Amino acid sequence: MELTHDPVKKRFCLADWFIASLIFSFSFLVYLATLTPSLSSLSPDGSELATVPAILSLAHMPGYPLYTWLGYLFSKIPIHDVAYRMNLMSAFFAAISAGGLYRIIITIKPNSLDSPSIKKFFYRGFSALAALLFAFSKDIWSQAVIAEVYAPNIGVMVITILALLNWEAKKRPSDYFLFALLFGLSLGTHLSNLGFAPAFIVFTLLTDCSVLKNLRWWLAAAGGFVLGLVQFIWLPIKAASINDRLMLRSTPTTLQGIYKYTLGSFSNLKFAFPIGMLPERLVLYLYMLFQQFGWLGFFLGIVGLFSLLFRRPQHFFLFVLMYGVHIVFFIQYRAFDLEVFFIPAHLLWAIFIAFGLYEIYLFFRSILQSLSGKKLGKEHRTKNTFARIFSTFIILLIIGLPTIVQVNNNRTENDHSEDTAINDFYANVWDILPENTVLLTQGGVFGYDAFYWQLIYNIRPDVTLPTMNNPNPKQNILKGKTIYSTISSTGSKGPGALPPQLLNQSNWYTPVLLGESSENQFQPRGRLVLYRVSETTPILTTDNANPEYKTEVNLGNFTLIGFDIYPEAVESGATINLHFYWEVNNGHVLSIPLVSLMVGDNLISSYIIGMGHLERYEKEIGIKAGDIIQDQFNLVIPSTLEQRKYPLELKVIIPGLGEKSISLGEIEITDQIGMVARWLQQTAGN
Repeated sequence: MELTHDPVKKRFCLADWFIASLIFSFSFLVYLATLTPSLSSLSPDGSELATVPAILSLAHMPGYPLYTWLGYLFSKIPIHDVAYRMNLMSAFFAAISAGGLYRIIITIKPNSLDSPSIKKFFYRGFSALAALLFAFSKDIWSQAVIAEVYAPNIGVMVITILALLNWEAKKRPSDYFLFALLFGLSLGTHLSNLGFAPAFIVFTLLTDCSVLKNLRWWLAAAGGFVLGLVQFIWLPIKAASINDRLMLRSTPTTLQGIYKYTLGSFSNLKFAFPIGMLPERLVLYLYMLFQQFGWLGFFLGIVGLFSLLFRRPQHFFLFVLMYGVHIVFFIQYRAFDLEVFFIPAHLLWAIFIAFGLYEIYLFFRSILQSLSGKKLGKEHRTKNTFARIFSTFIILLIIGLPTIVQVNNNRTENDHSEDTAINDFYANVWDILPENTVLLTQGGVFGYDAFYWQLIYNIRPDVTLPTMNNPNPKQNILKGKTIYSTISSTGSKGPGALPPQLLNQSNWYTPVLLGESSENQFQPRGRLVLYRVSETTPILTTDNANPEYKTEVNLGNFTLIGFDIYPEAVESGATINLHFYWEVNNGHVLSIPLVSLMVGDNLISSYIIGMGHLERYEKEIGIKAGDIIQDQFNLVIPSTLEQRKYPLELKVIIPGLGEKSISLGEIEITDQIGMVARWLQQTAGN
């Protein structure tokens, strides 16, 4: 009781909460500065996870009930659009994890720090540094700026660990109930958290094995965890909203279906590698760890492991068991985005780094003591103003320099504040589609780039999206309607592919709108292109070429003889219409150049001369020397471009001859309509 009312201890406790708040605030502000403005082109299921919470639907396996409910609350924040609010949730919980990580490290401080001292001052600094290194490490930062489950999950897990440590200090059944409840709820942000259960059980028994004889503890543990699991009733309640072909195979309307949708989901990805490949997979993980903290962070973590073992053995077993189970499971997991699954392991490694820093500090401190023959750091020494200022300067330097380096190393890759490609593209899709048309998109998770707009904002309800409610649409839904598509054919394969019998495989897909392309875009989503689907052969050649701007640029098989641009002054986020005229120099087209479209230094999109039809057109219709190929399409101008004039340029890659640049003059970008206002200008409902 005396310690509880100790004003010195209370002051230091308040200081720790203040520092945790600073870490949260700084991390959150940096995340905000690099936040994706709306839908992200980086995540395979980000558009789905930005949509489902706002309409209280069911997400892909394993359902993510807690994520959905938290997302629903964030979707009501009156700022920007719904997708931005979901990105904001990721930033918030990632910042929570950083501030909470500091609190975890402070809570498990070595016993030698029970009284105020210069040691505690430095330990606090090392704890802050470890939290900031984690906050701005490559992978957590990448997830903090998009709509995904991984940042909210790590935030919830940190809160869960803090609840467990709170029970350790107080040992009240009510505190264990809170921990068990949070642990059960955390499975609704990521089911892999269940793997931490053995570590939690071992830690509980090491802390107080007498709880096994305490009925109130059993009731608290079981009651809290089961209450957290009740969230999965959401699955059968919302099962009717599933629109993904893969998920429909395991509809969670029965106990077996619920199991397949949760614990049994993605079974083909689990333990996917033979034992002989485990060393190679471990090396892959170590590479990912080095990407987060570098070789120095790896070394400090190893030192910290031994420090934690001798200074806090109970916590050593807690965190090492959590870490070990997590690593063993996920190095055998087959996923294209494997790095994001190791974020909890990176957080645990940051704890080891903090202890490693502290151990090295004690080592050098002892050397200085030996050299001076005096005991450094007595309490009266800290009263010296110069010593305090010098110590403060040193610790700020220790925190500041590595943090600046970490931010500098990872900011460019994780700054997605100008990633508006999907929104800019679909704003123009809704603008140019004729009334009562059909828009074919991928089904399931990959179709939410388009579904988002109708499900959230009721934009263009006259446009039919066949895969929005059914991943296997029937042909009769297309009868008598003009058809457009965001995929190049119905013959493509993959989880979001259209049924091959939906359309005639001989149909022509002619690009009419090219959106911004990025090498960072998730590739199965495909390029942002709107196609006009037709059974009749498009007219590729013209006998009456009369371009406004005439040129004579020889490109081997082709010569660019002219082009048209309209308009030459365009609103950012809108489109310009481009019309190119290419004269065929040879009767047989041996190679077809790739044309990249540049606005200033920005690569906007690329296409192949003849709009991808030339080889087929040559076989079926025929092409001769002197024919003039015409390419006409709309190009989306990114809404992030500033208001000024930009050079417009073609970069043509000629097979066997290299690259050639062709200047098309200048276009003027204006900015009269707000970015979000332009995205939502076709809103019919909300």
